[in-house]
Amino acid sequence: MAIDKQHPDYPEFKRKLDALWEEFGRIAEAERAKYPDWRGWDHPAEKVLHPIRKKYNAKAAAIWKEYAYLFMDNAPPGE
Repeated sequence: MAIDKQHPDYPEFKRKLDALWEEFGRIAEAERAKYPDWRGWDHPAEKVLHPIRKKYNAKAAAIWKEYAYLFMDNAPPGE
């Protein structure tokens, strides 16, 4: 699957998706900052971030669905 970066709507798609993940990144950074000395995969912030991440993933999926026409299937015929 490839995206048509030449389509006139691509910049808007990219802007929306980038803004969404930048917003989540700020939230995640602030939550992780509450535990400055914590290292490892079991970071306490994940308890808070997991449901927020799910919400942002759903928002991202909605953006991808809204711009589904930008995606092209480059698989060879018959596959």
